Amino acid sequence: MGGVRNGRIARKGMQAAVAVLVAAALSGCVGGSRSGTDQPGVPDAGRNATQPAQKESINKSSEDDVAAALRRGDVDDPQGWARILVGDRPYPPGQPGQDRIRQVLVDHGGDPDEVDKALAVVEP
Repeated sequence: MGGVRNGRIARKGMQAAVAVLVAAALSGCVGGSRSGTDQPGVPDAGRNATQPAQKESINKSSEDDVAAALRRGDVDDPQGWARILVGDRPYPPGQPGQDRIRQVLVDHGGDPDEVDKALAVVEP
C-alpha cells in the first residue's frame, strides 16, 4: 500500500510544481512587465540616435494621421490643428512649405511653443 500512497504524493507534488511554474510564467506576462523599446528610460535600440524621427507629411496623410503625429509631438488640440493644416493644403515642398505651415499655425492663433512642436513632427 505504501507504493500507491507514495505515487499519489509524487503526483500531487508534480502537479504543485507545474502549478507554480505556470503561475510564475503568467505573472511575467500579466504583471505588466515591459520589454523592448517600451521601457521608460531605456534608449530606443531600434532607432539611430543621430537619425531624426520621421515627420508626417501634411500633403500625403489623412487628418487623423496628422493629428496622431501632433499628439506624439505633445501639441495641444492635435485634432483641431490637423483639421486646419489639412484644410490649407497643398503646401509647397521644402522650406517654403515649412514657412507656410508656420504661417498657417500663427494665423490661427498658435503660440510660438506650439508652432515649434508642430513643425518638429510634420512637414509639407
